[in-house]
Amino acid sequence: MKIELIFRKANSKTKPVCRGAHAEGFTLIELMIAMTVFLVIGGAAMSLFKQHAALFSDQQYQIGLNVSLRNSLSQMEADVVNAGTGWYNATNSISSWPIGITIVNNTAGGATCHAAGTATYNAACFDTLNIISPDPNTPPGQVWVAPGTVSCTTPALTSSGAMTIAPVAPTTAAQLIAGFTSGSQILFVHAGTSGTLMTTAILTQNAAASGANVNLTFGSTNVNGTNNSTANDKLNLTLTANVDPALISTTLTNSFCSGSDWVVKVAPIQYSVDTVIDPLGPTLVRTENGVENPIASQIIGFKVGASTVVLNGGVASSSSAAYCYNSASTTSPCYDNQFDEIRSIRISVIGRTPPKIYSNSNAYSSTVFTNTFDGQSYKIQALSIIVNPRNLSMND
Repeated sequence: MKIELIFRKANSKTKPVCRGAHAEGFTLIELMIAMTVFLVIGGAAMSLFKQHAALFSDQQYQIGLNVSLRNSLSQMEADVVNAGTGWYNATNSISSWPIGITIVNNTAGGATCHAAGTATYNAACFDTLNIISPDPNTPPGQVWVAPGTVSCTTPALTSSGAMTIAPVAPTTAAQLIAGFTSGSQILFVHAGTSGTLMTTAILTQNAAASGANVNLTFGSTNVNGTNNSTANDKLNLTLTANVDPALISTTLTNSFCSGSDWVVKVAPIQYSVDTVIDPLGPTLVRTENGVENPIASQIIGFKVGASTVVLNGGVASSSSAAYCYNSASTTSPCYDNQFDEIRSIRISVIGRTPPKIYSNSNAYSSTVFTNTFDGQSYKIQALSIIVNPRNLSMND
């Protein structure tokens, strides 16, 4: 830029004067137009981003839900496959018998389960799956009656509420005392020539030493091997209110022989849905040894059905094609709580995206999304799996 300096004389003083060329730049109107265009384009971009952010979140919720359901079914499959295995004693060479799964079906529905138009699901919506397995950390003890010989002349009776068991080498009495603690559920196993009979009870005291043997104290059973309440049978194996009379004579007993029968501590695994911790977030939990661990959240359906054995002349020939979802029913293919008739189970789980943080992925469209399951805005996924428990299906 060319600068011209002109010196003028004024009051006998000279002052420099700066005279420049015409300055270039945006006018105020041009600046306002540019800002308006930028705001319009930026607003459109932000609106588009906001829509895609909601869709992205929706997809993440659905992916997370799918992974959670698949992982929970894989965990249940691993437990169910091995249900009932692990009992073994060299005397009778019996590794297992048809016991491993019990199912408590909840047939209640309607408003008792889920109030229409809400996101709340109650305990009446869900089944319970019990998996009976031995405690791997506690060895079994052998029934002992003085003088300690192998005999059924004077059997030990579970209706007495007390029994003495003996450690079988290399097991020690100290190991039995450490394992058979108050509150433990135990199985009494009688391996006779006509088959395996059993009953169950809950220890009311810690096991105590009795010389080289161990004394057990438990809630007494009835004389036929049944129990009157869940206080003495949490697994629903022998409850009088549920057990079929035919099961009593073929599976249950009150009498156990010295030197040949066994007492086993069980470490049951239970799958159920907890609706208490968070009423708006029903949680599928796995409970083992009294410890509850969540494995999937936002569960709104958990049903367990059983395919049962088909008998021809009292002999198991095949399994039913249909699955029963009412364990107390006698109508085929249901089995009236006769757990020894279960051959395979079908587990169905329904989950949803979280209603507390998920609003609606289609909030910017003209149509608001609602699912067809319960009319709510969250998304629904359902998975099912069929599992054959190893020791149950082998009897077909």
